Amino acid sequence: MQAIEGFDFFPLVFDKDGKLESQDEFDALVQRATGAPATDAIFIAHGFRNDVGEATSLYTKFLKNFRVHLNTPQFSEVAQRRFVVGGVYWPSKSFRESFGDDESEGTRGLQNPALAMADAKQRLEELKTDATPAQRRSLDQAAALLPKLEGNPDAQDKFVALVLSVVSKSKLDTTEGLPQIRRQSGSELFARLDGPPAEGTRGFFGSIGGKIGQFLNLTTWYVMKDRSGTVGAKGVAPAVRALQKSAPDVRIHLVGHSLGGRLMASCAKALSQRPKLQPASLTLLEAAFSHYGFSSDNGHGTAGFFRDVIDKAVVKGPFLSTFSAEDTVVGKAYAISSRLAGDNSREIGDASDEFGGIGRNGALKTTEVSQSKLHAPGTAYAYKIGVINNLDGSGGVIKNHGDVTNAAVTYAFASAVART
Repeated sequence: MQAIEGFDFFPLVFDKDGKLESQDEFDALVQRATGAPATDAIFIAHGFRNDVGEATSLYTKFLKNFRVHLNTPQFSEVAQRRFVVGGVYWPSKSFRESFGDDESEGTRGLQNPALAMADAKQRLEELKTDATPAQRRSLDQAAALLPKLEGNPDAQDKFVALVLSVVSKSKLDTTEGLPQIRRQSGSELFARLDGPPAEGTRGFFGSIGGKIGQFLNLTTWYVMKDRSGTVGAKGVAPAVRALQKSAPDVRIHLVGHSLGGRLMASCAKALSQRPKLQPASLTLLEAAFSHYGFSSDNGHGTAGFFRDVIDKAVVKGPFLSTFSAEDTVVGKAYAISSRLAGDNSREIGDASDEFGGIGRNGALKTTEVSQSKLHAPGTAYAYKIGVINNLDGSGGVIKNHGDVTNAAVTYAFASAVART
C-alpha cells in the first residue's frame, strides 16, 4: 500500500474491456476499508493519457490540494474521516489537440508530405493496437490507400469506411456526432474539413494531409469515448459494488477528469441498475462528452445518453460538473465533430453547437441544473441535491483542459465531500 498526502492510495488497473487487472490492489483497498475502517472511498479517473506517470501526477496534485483544504478550520470534521483512494488506470490513447497553422513548433513538420505520411501510418498503427483481427486487416488496407487518396473520391470513400470499422459497435448517441458521420461518404467528410496545402508542397499530403490527420484523430477520440464507457460500466461500477458490499457504511465519491468524466458518468449510469447503488457524490472535471448527456430531450426527441443518472436519482449527495470557456481541448474535439456531422452553428463548440461538450459549456437542455461560478477557497457553497451543480470556471479560474487540480477546483470537491 502506498500513501499520497496521507491518503491510502491503491492503483486500480483496468484493460480495454473493463477487466480489473490489479485484483490484489483492489483486495488490499477493501481490506483497508473494512479493517480500519474507512469512512470514505474516492474513485478517481484520468482522461486521454497513456502514461501512468501523468495519471499519477494528476492524482497526486489533486489529493495534495484536497489535503490543504482539509487542514483548514472549515473542514475540520472532514479531516477526521478516514479515506481510501482508488486511482483508476485505463488504456486511453493520445489525442492531438491541433493540426495545421495553429500547431506548436514541434508539430508543424506534419505539413511536410513525407512526415504527414509517416504520422498517418503511425496513427493507423495505434488504432490497430486493440483492434480485432478483422479490424486490423481493414486498417492495413486503409494504410495502403494513403498515397492514392489525392483527387480520388472512390479511394477516399473506401478509406473512411475501412477506418470507421474500429468503431462499428460504438454505442455513442446522436449528440456525439458519430451516427451522422457514418451516413456520409469519405469524400464528403474530407470536403468538410479544412486542410490548407503547405507552401511549396504537392500531392495528397500537401493538400489534404491535415484533413486525414483530423479524421484519424477524431476516430481515435471515438474509440476512447467508447472505451471509457466500457471501463466505467463494466469495470469501475462492479468494483464500487464489491466495495460497498464489504463496507456498506463507506461513502463513495466518484471523480473523473476529461474522458475519465465520461467513465464515471457511465459508472453512475450502471449503478442506476437494480440493485441501485447511490454514490455519496459525483464530480465531473472538464468532462469530455455531450453537453446534452443528461438532458431529457437532446434536441431529437430522445433523452441524453446518461439521463438515467438524473431520472433514477443515482447520486445521493452533491453532483458537480465543472466547465470553462478556456477548455479548448474539448472545444476543438467537438469542433471537428460538428464540422464532419454537418452542423452549421455560428460558433462551433460553444453552447449553440449541437455537438458541444459538457466540459466547455456545462450541462445543457437539462432542467435539473443549478448554475454558479466556481468559488475561491473560503467562499462557502450552497449545493443543491438532486440536480447538477454546474460550476463555471471561465475567466481564468480553470485556465485550460488540464487545470483541474487547482485550489478552486479541489475546494469545490472538498465542499461536496463535507455535505455527505
